[in-house]
Amino acid sequence: MITWTVLGSGNHHASARRGSPGHLVEAGGLHLLFDCGAGTFHSLAKAGSAPERIAACFVSHVHPDHVSDLVPFLFRVRNHAKGSGEPKTLHLFGPLGFASFVRSLRLVHAPFLETENLRLVVHEGERGEESLGTLRIRYAPVPHGIAAIAYSLRTEEGEAAIYTGDTGRSAELVRLARGAGLLVIEAGLAEGEEDPFHLAPADAARIAAEAGVKGMLLVHLGPESDGIDLAGACRDLFNGKIFAAEDLLRVRVEGGEVS
Repeated sequence: MITWTVLGSGNHHASARRGSPGHLVEAGGLHLLFDCGAGTFHSLAKAGSAPERIAACFVSHVHPDHVSDLVPFLFRVRNHAKGSGEPKTLHLFGPLGFASFVRSLRLVHAPFLETENLRLVVHEGERGEESLGTLRIRYAPVPHGIAAIAYSLRTEEGEAAIYTGDTGRSAELVRLARGAGLLVIEAGLAEGEEDPFHLAPADAARIAAEAGVKGMLLVHLGPESDGIDLAGACRDLFNGKIFAAEDLLRVRVEGGEVS
């Protein structure tokens, strides 16, 4: 089973209703983070997890609304490892240039992100495939004006979830998402608005339909999305399950079904 909890359903317009992008994923016996925007650190506790329980953090790109809680997150992990005396390995995944970004954070905040009990393993790349425990992780580039990647997470039982981060329309994203149970996809543009690096709900629905996923979760929503029937904008284009994200919403993928 994959349990996907939205920690931040918003974008850079973080509000009382919506934190910036961040997601807790429970799969293969692991707790994972996908993006770590403003509010993620706080919402993680509300979701019943904690930074020290996270095995890996997957960053889609380094715009501030997707990484602004990364430093306090790493500070907490470091302090827990230092205080407990227990060795901790934390995997950090990101697009091309991500390793340099992490080095800069560690330099600026030294020595507060370092301890002998904490081992940070940084993975960066444009596309590839890696294993994490029993999970298989694939990633591929998506259009966003800077280096950005989408992720595929698949369990040994074959359950799969896709996380796009910020993206425009992309044939590579369709290939990555093909046949998955859940597509977590940005949909913050207003219908009729054009932007090569973002999607409106109808754009997301077309990608979900072409990829043949079972369900989609619309995320990266701004204030202009509030009060709009986002699912209704998608129903004529996609006949699977449709979820409009709210902070702390949970979606499960199990037995080939999404609920």
